[in-house]
Parts: sequence; C-alpha cells; structure tokens
Amino acid sequence: MEDDNYYKVYRILKRIPKGKVTTYGAIAKKLGINPRYVGYILSKNNHPDEYPCYKVVRSNGSIGGYTFDGKNNAKTSLRKKKKLISEGIKLSKSKVSSKSIIRRF
Repeated sequence: MEDDNYYKVYRILKRIPKGKVTTYGAIAKKLGINPRYVGYILSKNNHPDEYPCYKVVRSNGSIGGYTFDGKNNAKTSLRKKKKLISEGIKLSKSKVSSKSIIRRF
C-alpha cells in the first residue's frame, strides 16, 4: 500500500537535473523518513523513465543497486550504471564524483 511518501519521493526525483544525482539519505532527510524506506519506495517504481530512480546513489557515491522489472541483480546494476553514464555522469570505480551529488533539497 502506497502512502504520501511515495508521491513525495517521486516528485523529488523529477527535480534532479540532468548530469546530477542525489542520495537516499538526502531524500530521506528532506522527507523525515528512513533512507532504507526511500530505497524500498524506489524499488517499487514502475515508471523509471518518468521518475528517474537510477539517479539516486549511496551517500558515499557508490551507485548501489537498481530494481528493474522486479529484479535487482548484477544485470540491473549494470543498467543503472549505463543510464548514469548516458546522462554525462562520470563514474570512477562505480562511484559518482561528489561534484555530481545534490545533498540538499
């Protein structure tokens, strides 16, 4: 069952500009919820082209997992990595540069 936090998280996703990412923690802090709950909400996103959940990374810049079509595995993580690169986000050892991370909304 979805609550208001789903819609609030999805609205934040739409505010992330091209070439930038944010963190689970930054979204959680803005909404006053647990970062793991943010991850759970993102894992339920059925419209990743409309709500770019792939633009959310861990606080240390590592790209983390990516659920796509109900699966979260090495193949979906590679998909996330390719989507980030296609947006012009530079990765080094599967980590995003801190300059690309929005930490406050």
